[in-house]
Amino acid sequence: MGMVVGACGHAPATGSGGDSFTRELVLSYDDNRPSGQLAFPNLTYESLLRFQLPPGKHRALRLRALISGTGTLEFALYDNSPLESPGDLLRRFTWTVDSADVSSGKDGHWLVSDLRDLPALEGVIWIGFRKNGGEPTIWTSSANSGQTFLRDRRPNDTMGILPVKRTPMLRLELLL
Repeated sequence: MGMVVGACGHAPATGSGGDSFTRELVLSYDDNRPSGQLAFPNLTYESLLRFQLPPGKHRALRLRALISGTGTLEFALYDNSPLESPGDLLRRFTWTVDSADVSSGKDGHWLVSDLRDLPALEGVIWIGFRKNGGEPTIWTSSANSGQTFLRDRRPNDTMGILPVKRTPMLRLELLL
């Protein structure tokens, strides 16, 4: 997992020049090299990305995604269940992606959702995403993180959660 420590925190710190700053942690499992796209075969398939947070409680800031196709995407943030799978729903939101929102994969054009209204997070957090309409796709990297999964949300499905080798281009930003 790639972690970048930048700026953000509860109380502002002071740099040597007298400027104040905060601390932020950016969590990501991809290698920052978009090389493929994740498409959804139907409306019930959900891709999942599992994030192991550092010890302690953290305030969520933002979720970023590198989108490669138009349509409607639903994102869901889940707590971890006792069975190490998505548990209680923490938040759900929908993006309607048009052609102006689509990234070439090399232009740095990320879509962002503000997550500051969530309660403090700790432990394992799951991010699920699926299509609600159109043909939305998300850029992926060839990095095999071991943290990417797929499930079919149909009530009678017995597939369970299956590992996926490609890693979606998603970033979870937290306050330290």
